[in-house]
Amino acid sequence: MWQLITEDNLKYFQLQYGNYLLIYSTKYSEEKFLKKFNPVFLKQIHSDIIVDIDRPAEMIGDGLMTRTDRPIGIKVADCLPVYLFDGEKICILHCGWRSLFRGILKNVLQIFKDYKYALGSAIGPCCYEIKDDVADIFNKKFSGSLIYKDKKIFLDLKKAVIKILGNENLIGNLDYCTKCHPEYFYSYRGGDVNKRNYAVILQLHPGNLFVKGIESIRKFN
Repeated sequence: MWQLITEDNLKYFQLQYGNYLLIYSTKYSEEKFLKKFNPVFLKQIHSDIIVDIDRPAEMIGDGLMTRTDRPIGIKVADCLPVYLFDGEKICILHCGWRSLFRGILKNVLQIFKDYKYALGSAIGPCCYEIKDDVADIFNKKFSGSLIYKDKKIFLDLKKAVIKILGNENLIGNLDYCTKCHPEYFYSYRGGDVNKRNYAVILQLHPGNLFVKGIESIRKFN
């Protein structure tokens, strides 16, 4: 279950599953958030590329993975962050319609077999209007992810991801639309063109006591 953590004038959403910590930032104290978790980022290009930071690689793509306890993260402004892990590796994906179309989920399934995953916040089908060309793509590859309303077409990114990764492996969904909830998140379609939210995953060990000092927790259903 996702929780809203408030500590030292810092607010972020958190889901802990065993030794795995999944985190999604809010607008509050971005610099403190980055200083606290110090994630590895990469240059995102709306691709299907997943970078393994344990090996020499160019840090360009839309997914990161590691077998270490180093926090890894992506930047999102309406696209969907997908957190994956198994008993050995962690991974985080930046899933917009282009990355999904280009096959980033197919690529991650070549790496992860027995896995769990969670979804962060993204623009919801209430607000994500698309054109016919994108709709045609998703009708063929991700049936059931489109909503037709008032002669408009809307895309449900989460349904598209769940169709491929499976509902049985899903452990949590931060069910906020980034555009509908400016009190927490930046949204590209909401006008925050140069602002980003941060999604981070890490493996906990005794030295990674990120959850110490929590002043209050509100459970999110």
